[in-house]
Amino acid sequence: MTMTKTEKEGTDESEEENEPYGCWCFRPKCLQFFNKIQWNVFWQCIFNFFEGFIVNGVVNVIIPALEKRYNLSSQRSAIIASGNDFGAFIFFVFVGYIGERVHKPKLMAAGVLVMSLGSFIFLLPHFIGEKYHYTLSESNSKENGTEAMCRLQQASTLDRCDSSEQGVSSYVGYYAMFILGQMFHGIGAVPMFTIALTYIDENCKQKMTSFYVSLTFCSAAVGVAVGYIVGGQTLGFFVDIDKVSPSDIDLTSSDPQWVGAWWIGVVVSFFAFFFIFLPTLGFPKRLPGFKELQKQKVSEAHNSGNDDEVTTRPDFGTKLKDIPKAIWLLLRNPTFVFIMLGATIELMIVGGTAVFGAKLLHVLFNVDLTTAGSVMGIITIPGSGGGMLLGGYLPKKLKLRCRGIIKLCFICMSICLLFAPAFLINCPNQPLTGLDTPYVKESSISGLVSTCNENCGCTTAAFEPICDLNHTVYFSPCHAGCTNVTTIAGVKSYFNCSCIPTSTNSTTADAVNGSCAENCPLFYVFCVLLFCIMFFTFMTMSPVVTSIFRCVPDNQRSLALGLQLLIGRLLGTTPGPVLLGFIIDSACTIWQEDCGETGSCWTYNKHDLGLRIMIWWLILKAMGVIFFFTAFKLYKPPPENPQEVEINTIQFSTNKEETKL
Repeated sequence: MTMTKTEKEGTDESEEENEPYGCWCFRPKCLQFFNKIQWNVFWQCIFNFFEGFIVNGVVNVIIPALEKRYNLSSQRSAIIASGNDFGAFIFFVFVGYIGERVHKPKLMAAGVLVMSLGSFIFLLPHFIGEKYHYTLSESNSKENGTEAMCRLQQASTLDRCDSSEQGVSSYVGYYAMFILGQMFHGIGAVPMFTIALTYIDENCKQKMTSFYVSLTFCSAAVGVAVGYIVGGQTLGFFVDIDKVSPSDIDLTSSDPQWVGAWWIGVVVSFFAFFFIFLPTLGFPKRLPGFKELQKQKVSEAHNSGNDDEVTTRPDFGTKLKDIPKAIWLLLRNPTFVFIMLGATIELMIVGGTAVFGAKLLHVLFNVDLTTAGSVMGIITIPGSGGGMLLGGYLPKKLKLRCRGIIKLCFICMSICLLFAPAFLINCPNQPLTGLDTPYVKESSISGLVSTCNENCGCTTAAFEPICDLNHTVYFSPCHAGCTNVTTIAGVKSYFNCSCIPTSTNSTTADAVNGSCAENCPLFYVFCVLLFCIMFFTFMTMSPVVTSIFRCVPDNQRSLALGLQLLIGRLLGTTPGPVLLGFIIDSACTIWQEDCGETGSCWTYNKHDLGLRIMIWWLILKAMGVIFFFTAFKLYKPPPENPQEVEINTIQFSTNKEETKL
């Protein structure tokens, strides 16, 4: 007796629902305890933790170290941070489209392996590259390049450049590896950010979706925080700690030329993703109780006329040629479009501040990168993590439907708008001679080169600030005209400095190393405000995903989420860091220049930097408020007819065709 097509589909669905937990032939009974949505959420949380740890935590906090190590501007380093979006662009729509018809856990597991490969590629520049070279003022420093003292008879800059073997251009290959590694990070994360969330939604009660999604997002936020802390702490170790003896390292972590061991956190993520692969692969295509859950679900899709007749057609979505039609139907849904635009604006802000958050603390408040990374991590745990949890809990507690969830996003973004003036807070630096105050023998500011040091052959290749007895800062001993230096207990004392008024006591040093920077209580005020900014910003993350699930038909959830992430990456997290990097670079006052090549920025105008960031924040947040308000106003709930809803739900459950991955 031949089975009909409908009977065969029913049999296949029953077999898929009864599929045990395990990999290939290894499916022992003792492992079937894990065949629950709660355990799938658990492993998604573990993955999101390490994805946040490496992509938005470690990578972001080590960006300033990469800038110094490989001579990068903020705009170029921002492209490294955004590189994780490049490879993901085309995969978001494709994976989102096939997401309702494939074996989701298998595709999720494949993404985990790709993430591990990305971490491996990102590590290569350190292990295949040469040791880090820096400049020092000690006269006995031979291995580490050009001395930073005033040498009246040294070779000309042109001769030195002709004999130099190293420049910015020599790092192009390493720069490409960083971007390629980030691209693989982005590709590997696509399944977890699209079909993994729909896997949760279809295997749990409708009211629990927002809470479970918020758990996965919160795990990512905690991972980001731990990544900031771990990345910040590893920057306290010298970058070549695996290649040189600590006793041979002349720099300290407070020196501007110090580069920390940025690669340690990446090694951790490389092994972590291998560990996550097998548990993720073990889940079946459908968990027990799938069919019963589908009967209980009620659609809240935006009422857009006759589109339902197309999306519920039995053969719709089974072929790749249906992708343009499916996307067009989503773009005809105004509620979805404006939610997507509002979320994109939020991602642009989050992407920029996440990449340069630690650097802004370092620049605006004179704290070292280790402290900046640790503070960002400490703030991120309760700030972003708490915001995501509350944002996921409120819709469940208040029993919010789609309109109420959109309104929650609008309120949170409106509150964030009020915190924009926080970026005007900063701790002032001591005046830098030649830039903020004239040299002692000059009547006006004339730049770093003056009559007292014009024969010293000074460059801005290395920033080694020194501080005189009047708390005036000089860019380097060379720019202060110093010819002698002694080092006692790690403190460098400089003598015979032609640009510094000579002390009456010949035994007293003219200056010592350091920037004269002092602790500033405004740093703690800004940390409190930054916590509030993070909390209300991340409160919108879970509600945005839930509102997208609710305002589109069930068989378009994965595609809608994939399209939202595609637009969010394309117009949000990719240009966000680059735009903020451009703003930061625009406030630079002294660039690293060596042999005609420009590297990273040494010093910034803090007032201009804070003002420009505040304007950037105000404009983007105002746009986001407008988009969410428009989505709230345009949303039209479907007609509340229980009988019609039940018929449509059963029809969708029985007629939807599936293909195996």
